[in-house]
Amino acid sequence: MFSSPIQCHISPSPPPGIVHVRPADLLEACKTHQYTTEIISVDPLVIYINNFTSAQEAEELIHLGSPEFASSFITRSRGSNQHVTSRTSASAPLPITHPLVSCLLSRARTFMGSMLLPSEPFSIPQLVRYFPLEKFDLHTDFWPQHQVTTLKDAQGQDRAVYFNRVASFFVFLRDNCTDGETYFPLVEPAHASSAINDLYDGKVTRGEMEGEEKGVKFKPIRGNALFWVNLDGQGKGDRRLVHAGLSVGVGEKIGLNIWPRKYYGFVDAEF
Repeated sequence: MFSSPIQCHISPSPPPGIVHVRPADLLEACKTHQYTTEIISVDPLVIYINNFTSAQEAEELIHLGSPEFASSFITRSRGSNQHVTSRTSASAPLPITHPLVSCLLSRARTFMGSMLLPSEPFSIPQLVRYFPLEKFDLHTDFWPQHQVTTLKDAQGQDRAVYFNRVASFFVFLRDNCTDGETYFPLVEPAHASSAINDLYDGKVTRGEMEGEEKGVKFKPIRGNALFWVNLDGQGKGDRRLVHAGLSVGVGEKIGLNIWPRKYYGFVDAEF
């Protein structure tokens, strides 16, 4: 039943190395897609996901969002958007109701288990594209103050409610570039530095800041993803999850941000 809406978006000429598949087959494969995980850090929790998307899914997601690419901005607390020199990439929203996007979000929800309630949604997924020298300096995905949106209560009345990004997925969709790693300077891996290259086969390496070995960085590898938890059980942000998209040397990197939302009470609630 999904073949019609996806048909108009499938590229008739996939990039070299990408095998074209029929829309119905792509969606059927999406439902049963398998991945593996590796724990990078327990506290804070950072998980590396191998093969979170297939190569075909990655290219289709890029194709879906490419017409919408525009200069990236950041969203300040309480919802104001601002272009800043610290973020020079381009971004594009993905249609959240598109069958393939919905399937990917279902995969992300299943991964999170009980961390996300059925009533708690995802923000609109966001493609990010980096050309040479483009980057996103150190930042966190959560807001220091919860954002406000509108939600229907048990009586069906619209009420203002607080929300924030409880966790993040960052998926590498295109990796034909040099450099462009995702860098977490305050995350210390569970393994000794000498073992990291052997354990992760170059996917994960130690980072460096001001000439000192510090944190971890993740090489762009198509289909692989990072997952981390932004907020604790009380909704307080974890500053150790500050991270950066390092500048691309040569080529192009495209990634996908998936941000699950968690609600933190109605604005007019009495405490």
